[in-house]
Amino acid sequence: MGSFQDYIFENEERDGVRFSWNVWPSNRLEATRMVVPLGCTYTPLKERLDLPELCYEPVLCSRGSCKAVLNPLCQVDYRAKLWVCNFCLQRNPFPPHYQGITEQHQPAELIPNFSTIEYTVNRGAPTPLIYLFVVDTCVEEDDLQALKETLQMSLSLIPQNALVGLISFGKMVLVHELGAEGISKAFVFKGSKELNGKQIQDFLNLTPGAHASNTSNKFRGHWAPGHMTQSFENRTKFLQPLSK
Repeated sequence: MGSFQDYIFENEERDGVRFSWNVWPSNRLEATRMVVPLGCTYTPLKERLDLPELCYEPVLCSRGSCKAVLNPLCQVDYRAKLWVCNFCLQRNPFPPHYQGITEQHQPAELIPNFSTIEYTVNRGAPTPLIYLFVVDTCVEEDDLQALKETLQMSLSLIPQNALVGLISFGKMVLVHELGAEGISKAFVFKGSKELNGKQIQDFLNLTPGAHASNTSNKFRGHWAPGHMTQSFENRTKFLQPLSK
């Protein structure tokens, strides 16, 4: 049996995930003592020759606010044919075609070595992939130049029909309008001011019936069915096809 470090390395190689901490705080007091925030780097398109491919729909958590996918970390009651979501602890029944599963006859998504799998499903025309680049600009000039080169290389590797967005942060947080022609435009947020998700949606004019405002302008947008054109324009301000 290998060391804990070997175990972490194997998981990183298999799933393309690296966390800032390998042991998480178990209570609020421990969380306040963390010098470095908890975060992770994830490689969603990590190349793997042995990546298992499943040609059926994933099994989702039944809680409307969760919808996590069945995975090897879920608790399973094989007798009652139930599984417990490891994110929200919701108890979920298996679908009828899973009734034959046992501890010896497990579906692929419950096998420990298959913590990353790929589903191939038929749902009509697929929606474009979305890549949102979040860039820290508080770096040295040499590091910033290396970052630019890495971003350019990344753009050359993703599909031309993918949608791309950009958020940069330093003293201020800038949400860039990539749909603006002939001029650089961005929504600017103070880094020292905390905003919740609803407030940010309002400022960016992305909330149904919302009106975003600042000191000099007011913006109005509606996501009602009768205003689909306005809704589409609001979203495409921040996301543009790479081909453009």
